[in-house]
Amino acid sequence: MDLVRGKHGFDVIHENGNWQLNRDTGFSPTQATVAAVAACSGYVYDSILEKKRIDYTIENIHVTFEQDQEAVIHVLKKIEVTFTLKVADADQIKAEKALHLVKKSCPVAMSLDPKIEIIEKVIFS
Repeated sequence: MDLVRGKHGFDVIHENGNWQLNRDTGFSPTQATVAAVAACSGYVYDSILEKKRIDYTIENIHVTFEQDQEAVIHVLKKIEVTFTLKVADADQIKAEKALHLVKKSCPVAMSLDPKIEIIEKVIFS
């Protein structure tokens, strides 16, 4: 993976188009980190639900985050990942219980400082 100086900051080079790492014209590095946690969590949750043979559709992943605004460096404090899931009523309890496996199986989440609180939630549609 390579980064180059672009017009508005740094760009991650990709054959399908560069990804700007600048909050004014793309995503900030912090937002990219949070998005990586959400995407990784989504792939992991997919895998867990498939292994449990639950018929489902992840319709949406919404992610929010908080930074420590009082620290000199505004480090991440909390990441909350909310999955909107379409699943049969009979499988909802199993799908909800499977959430506790997501963070432990997500290499991105496990690579972050353990002080960062990562919360997974599910909403059934």
